[in-house]
Amino acid sequence: MSEAMETGFGSDRVIHVAPRMALLFNGLSIAAVTLATLLPMGAALYWLFIDPAEARNIVGLGPELLPDITMGQRIAAAVVALLTTLPMAWGFARLRICLRSFAAGRPFASEGIAGLRDFAMGGMLAALALLVSHTLMGLVLTWTAAEGHRQLIVLIDSDMLLLAMFAGTIAALAWAMEKAAAIAEENSQFI
Repeated sequence: MSEAMETGFGSDRVIHVAPRMALLFNGLSIAAVTLATLLPMGAALYWLFIDPAEARNIVGLGPELLPDITMGQRIAAAVVALLTTLPMAWGFARLRICLRSFAAGRPFASEGIAGLRDFAMGGMLAALALLVSHTLMGLVLTWTAAEGHRQLIVLIDSDMLLLAMFAGTIAALAWAMEKAAAIAEENSQFI
Protein backbone atom coordinates (compact mmCIF):
# COMPACT_ATOMS: atom_id res chain seq x y z
CA MET A 1 0.00 0.00 0.00
CA SER A 2 1.32 3.45 -0.85
CA GLU A 3 2.39 5.71 2.02
CA ALA A 4 1.21 8.85 0.27
CA MET A 5 -1.77 9.26 -1.99
CA GLU A 6 -1.91 12.62 -3.66
CA THR A 7 -5.28 14.21 -4.20
CA GLY A 8 -3.88 17.67 -4.59
CA PHE A 9 -0.89 19.76 -3.73
CA GLY A 10 0.36 21.41 -0.54
CA SER A 11 -2.15 21.44 2.27
CA ASP A 12 -4.65 19.40 0.22
CA ARG A 13 -2.31 16.40 0.09
CA VAL A 14 -3.78 13.35 1.80
CA ILE A 15 -1.50 10.68 3.22
CA HIS A 16 -2.42 7.21 4.31
CA VAL A 17 -3.11 6.93 8.04
CA ALA A 18 -3.12 3.49 9.62
CA PRO A 19 -6.53 2.67 11.11
CA ARG A 20 -5.16 2.41 14.64
CA MET A 21 -3.47 5.84 14.28
CA ALA A 22 -6.72 7.34 12.98
CA LEU A 23 -8.48 5.77 15.96
CA LEU A 24 -5.87 7.28 18.29
CA PHE A 25 -6.21 10.75 16.72
CA ASN A 26 -10.00 10.56 16.87
CA GLY A 27 -9.86 9.38 20.49
CA LEU A 28 -7.56 12.27 21.38
CA SER A 29 -9.95 14.60 19.58
CA ILE A 30 -12.82 13.38 21.74
CA ALA A 31 -10.66 13.72 24.86
CA ALA A 32 -9.76 17.30 23.90
CA VAL A 33 -13.42 18.28 23.51
CA THR A 34 -14.29 16.52 26.76
CA LEU A 35 -11.55 18.43 28.60
CA ALA A 36 -12.64 21.68 26.97
CA THR A 37 -16.12 21.10 28.38
CA LEU A 38 -15.34 19.66 31.80
CA LEU A 39 -12.35 21.79 32.81
CA PRO A 40 -14.22 25.10 33.27
CA MET A 41 -17.31 23.41 34.74
CA GLY A 42 -15.24 21.39 37.19
CA ALA A 43 -13.21 24.40 38.32
CA ALA A 44 -16.31 26.53 38.89
CA LEU A 45 -18.21 23.78 40.70
CA TYR A 46 -15.20 23.02 42.90
CA TRP A 47 -15.08 26.58 44.20
CA LEU A 48 -18.84 26.87 44.58
CA PHE A 49 -19.00 23.78 46.79
CA ILE A 50 -15.57 23.78 48.48
CA ASP A 51 -15.49 22.79 52.14
CA PRO A 52 -14.55 25.80 54.32
CA ALA A 53 -11.88 23.72 56.09
CA GLU A 54 -10.23 22.96 52.75
CA ALA A 55 -10.25 26.64 51.80
CA ARG A 56 -8.62 27.48 55.14
CA ASN A 57 -5.92 24.91 54.44
CA ILE A 58 -5.19 26.54 51.08
CA VAL A 59 -4.44 29.90 52.69
CA GLY A 60 -3.08 28.44 55.92
CA LEU A 61 -5.47 30.16 58.32
CA GLY A 62 -7.38 28.58 61.20
CA PRO A 63 -11.12 28.87 61.85
CA GLU A 64 -10.57 31.65 64.38
CA LEU A 65 -8.92 33.82 61.69
CA LEU A 66 -11.08 32.77 58.72
CA PRO A 67 -14.49 31.80 60.10
CA ASP A 68 -16.30 30.81 56.92
CA ILE A 69 -16.34 31.42 53.21
CA THR A 70 -19.29 33.50 52.08
CA MET A 71 -21.28 32.79 48.94
CA GLY A 72 -19.81 35.96 47.43
CA GLN A 73 -16.31 34.60 47.99
CA ARG A 74 -17.29 31.27 46.46
CA ILE A 75 -18.69 33.01 43.37
CA ALA A 76 -15.63 35.25 43.08
CA ALA A 77 -13.32 32.21 43.43
CA ALA A 78 -15.34 30.38 40.75
CA VAL A 79 -14.98 33.39 38.41
CA VAL A 80 -11.21 33.47 39.01
CA ALA A 81 -11.06 29.73 38.32
CA LEU A 82 -13.07 30.21 35.11
CA LEU A 83 -10.81 32.99 33.92
CA THR A 84 -7.86 30.70 34.52
CA THR A 85 -9.28 27.62 32.80
CA LEU A 86 -11.13 29.17 29.84
CA PRO A 87 -7.98 29.85 27.76
CA MET A 88 -6.90 26.23 28.10
CA ALA A 89 -10.43 25.01 27.37
CA TRP A 90 -10.46 27.12 24.20
CA GLY A 91 -7.06 25.66 23.28
CA PHE A 92 -8.38 22.11 23.74
CA ALA A 93 -11.40 22.90 21.57
CA ARG A 94 -9.07 24.18 18.83
CA LEU A 95 -6.77 21.14 19.21
CA ARG A 96 -9.71 18.99 18.14
CA ILE A 97 -9.50 20.48 14.64
CA CYS A 98 -5.82 19.63 14.39
CA LEU A 99 -6.35 16.05 15.54
CA ARG A 100 -9.24 15.57 13.12
CA SER A 101 -6.98 16.76 10.28
CA PHE A 102 -4.33 14.26 11.37
CA ALA A 103 -6.92 11.45 11.45
CA ALA A 104 -8.07 12.39 7.94
CA GLY A 105 -4.48 12.16 6.65
CA ARG A 106 -4.08 15.91 6.20
CA PRO A 107 -1.33 16.89 8.69
CA PHE A 108 -0.41 20.02 6.75
CA ALA A 109 -3.92 21.36 6.22
CA SER A 110 -4.06 25.04 7.10
CA GLU A 111 -7.04 24.62 9.46
CA GLY A 112 -5.25 21.82 11.33
CA ILE A 113 -2.09 23.90 11.72
CA ALA A 114 -4.19 26.84 12.90
CA GLY A 115 -5.83 24.55 15.48
CA LEU A 116 -2.42 23.47 16.76
CA ARG A 117 -1.23 27.08 16.90
CA ASP A 118 -4.36 28.11 18.80
CA PHE A 119 -3.85 25.23 21.24
CA ALA A 120 -0.37 26.62 21.94
CA MET A 121 -1.81 30.12 22.38
CA GLY A 122 -4.43 28.78 24.80
CA GLY A 123 -1.70 27.10 26.83
CA MET A 124 0.38 30.27 26.93
CA LEU A 125 -2.63 32.36 27.97
CA ALA A 126 -3.47 29.79 30.65
CA ALA A 127 0.10 30.03 32.00
CA LEU A 128 -0.19 33.83 32.16
CA ALA A 129 -3.62 33.54 33.80
CA LEU A 130 -2.14 31.24 36.45
CA LEU A 131 0.37 33.94 37.32
CA VAL A 132 -2.43 36.39 38.09
CA SER A 133 -4.94 33.90 39.49
CA HIS A 134 -2.88 32.96 42.55
CA THR A 135 -2.86 36.59 43.65
CA LEU A 136 -6.57 37.06 42.96
CA MET A 137 -7.48 33.78 44.65
CA GLY A 138 -5.51 34.70 47.77
CA LEU A 139 -7.34 38.02 47.97
CA VAL A 140 -10.74 36.39 47.43
CA LEU A 141 -10.23 33.62 50.00
CA THR A 142 -8.90 35.93 52.73
CA TRP A 143 -11.46 38.70 52.09
CA THR A 144 -13.32 37.92 55.33
CA ALA A 145 -10.23 36.98 57.37
CA ALA A 146 -9.54 38.66 60.69
CA GLU A 147 -7.87 42.08 60.62
CA GLY A 148 -4.21 41.79 59.62
CA HIS A 149 -4.56 38.29 58.13
CA ARG A 150 -5.54 39.09 54.57
CA GLN A 151 -3.00 37.69 52.13
CA LEU A 152 -1.42 38.85 48.95
CA ILE A 153 0.04 35.79 47.24
CA VAL A 154 2.57 35.88 44.43
CA LEU A 155 3.41 32.42 43.19
CA ILE A 156 5.52 31.28 40.28
CA ASP A 157 5.70 27.51 40.29
CA SER A 158 7.09 24.79 38.08
CA ASP A 159 3.63 23.87 36.74
CA MET A 160 3.20 27.35 35.34
CA LEU A 161 6.69 27.39 33.83
CA LEU A 162 6.27 23.91 32.33
CA LEU A 163 2.94 24.90 30.79
CA ALA A 164 4.52 28.01 29.26
CA MET A 165 7.48 25.99 27.90
CA PHE A 166 5.16 23.31 26.52
CA ALA A 167 2.97 25.93 24.84
CA GLY A 168 6.04 27.64 23.36
CA THR A 169 7.30 24.33 21.97
CA ILE A 170 3.93 23.53 20.40
CA ALA A 171 3.83 27.03 18.89
CA ALA A 172 7.28 26.44 17.37
CA LEU A 173 6.09 23.12 15.90
CA ALA A 174 2.99 24.79 14.45
CA TRP A 175 5.21 27.47 12.90
CA ALA A 176 7.49 24.79 11.38
CA MET A 177 4.48 22.90 9.99
CA GLU A 178 3.11 26.11 8.49
CA LYS A 179 6.45 26.85 6.79
CA ALA A 180 6.73 23.24 5.54
CA ALA A 181 3.24 23.45 4.03
CA ALA A 182 4.13 26.76 2.34
CA ILE A 183 7.34 25.29 0.90
CA ALA A 184 5.47 22.21 -0.34
CA GLU A 185 2.88 24.45 -1.98
CA GLU A 186 5.60 26.55 -3.61
CA ASN A 187 7.46 23.46 -4.83
CA SER A 188 4.27 22.01 -6.31
CA GLN A 189 4.03 25.05 -8.59
CA PHE A 190 7.26 24.07 -10.36
CA ILE A 191 6.23 20.53 -11.24
